[in-house]
Amino acid sequence: MIILEHRHSHHPSRPHTIAVFGAGLVGGAIVRSLIHAGAVLASELPLDWRSGERQQQDLERIRQTILPNHRGGHLERLDLVWAAGKAGFGATWAELDGEMTTFENIIRWAVALHGSASDMQVNLHMLSSAGGLFEGQRFVNRESQARPLRPYGATKLQQEIFAQRHCTGMGLHIYRPSSVYGFGGPKGRSGLVNTLIQNATKHAASRIFGDMDTVRDYILASDIGSFVARGILTNVTLASISTLASGKPTSIMEMLRIIGRVVERPLYLKLESSPSNAGHITFSPSILPAHWRPTDLETGVRQTARHLGLYFERGPEGGDRAALFSVG
Repeated sequence: MIILEHRHSHHPSRPHTIAVFGAGLVGGAIVRSLIHAGAVLASELPLDWRSGERQQQDLERIRQTILPNHRGGHLERLDLVWAAGKAGFGATWAELDGEMTTFENIIRWAVALHGSASDMQVNLHMLSSAGGLFEGQRFVNRESQARPLRPYGATKLQQEIFAQRHCTGMGLHIYRPSSVYGFGGPKGRSGLVNTLIQNATKHAASRIFGDMDTVRDYILASDIGSFVARGILTNVTLASISTLASGKPTSIMEMLRIIGRVVERPLYLKLESSPSNAGHITFSPSILPAHWRPTDLETGVRQTARHLGLYFERGPEGGDRAALFSVG
């Protein structure tokens, strides 16, 4: 996990600490946006996901790293960001059990941390999944009810409910992104867009698990990073739940056309005879936050292709760190 510090220009003696759990596609985008806005990397600390005993030891070390600033009379605000999780859309219950346990442990740890320093403002920013919660639904609006169809979405909903029940007295902000794409380095999941781009450049075939007319809503990871970072640094009053989507339905066929134009190479496809990921998921623009300005899809795909190209030109040496902390 990553700890950053930000000192407001009007109150330089009052550092604001941000702890980010998860440095994959979305977590990395949040970290980059925070650094671009003036936050400084303070430390990188390990967090064991397998051993409960080691995990508690790691969390205690994180607590000891954060609280000295508070005991010194400086730290007034702590923002915790949960953007962790390696399991994907098609994960099984067995694959998700460990992630749910870790999430619960961190929430309990955050509640205890807040209780030990009750004069310190503590906010939790939790990344959930609009796609997982509303799979199979179209034109999702504020009246739509989450009805997960698979373990991934059900686990995200369980996490939201657990956080809402336990984080009383703390600021809780839940972000529900739609289908996220973008470059997050080797730690981030590839996803449809990255896989299609990379395979096209290698003249390799990509497997498609949906129908050509499957409609989804795609959102650029860096847009999520900017939105979350802006809310953290300005300490604005956010809605308790924010759906981060484009509001523009895009079929797989349209996505293929866009990527073909961007990479200027043919795309070779393997279509599954029984698609396992063919449910439509779209969102009404009325559900989007007032100050949310997503990047249009073709521009975002071009950015992703450019970043992928630069990363593979640079090679693996130093690639992980450069991918996470580069703000260019």
